[in-house]
Amino acid sequence: MPHVEQAIKDWQQEFEDLQTSAADMMQVAFPSLKVMQSPTGCCETRLHWQDEDSKASGYVCIDDFMQATLQFENVPQSVAGQALDEVFGLGWFDGAELGVRKADEGVYYWTDETNAAEWEVSVLPGGLATLSIEYTSAPDIATLLDALRTAYEDPAPDDDEDEDEADAAT
Repeated sequence: MPHVEQAIKDWQQEFEDLQTSAADMMQVAFPSLKVMQSPTGCCETRLHWQDEDSKASGYVCIDDFMQATLQFENVPQSVAGQALDEVFGLGWFDGAELGVRKADEGVYYWTDETNAAEWEVSVLPGGLATLSIEYTSAPDIATLLDALRTAYEDPAPDDDEDEDEADAAT
């Protein structure tokens, strides 16, 4: 039995290393995320974020199957829309054919049938949005986090602003 006990210890160490690596990946993609210490309230690996300049906040959890959940609240719609539209392109979310960035107030969904991931975006009054993403792969969440970081750091101008600037130049 000592060989089985050693195999179990080896497996446990590899599992813990994988969880740490997943948390590191999320922090590389979105450096403002901070690892929460146990107990986290859900998954053993959970990272949280609070924007010091606004009321935006959220968390990312990574479960035992390397599926991730992201819950971000009060994110500027322009930031959320820029990130989601970049990652997905336009028309992925039901009812948001012109993209999340231009969507009216409401709730927009997309379900990934290959892994049962559920993506929900709520566009709120005041130009804010809530992102609720469940059961998706950790790399997919990292990709979105990277796009969110980019959108916060380098927001794309609104198309309306582009048109106004073009009209002013003529």
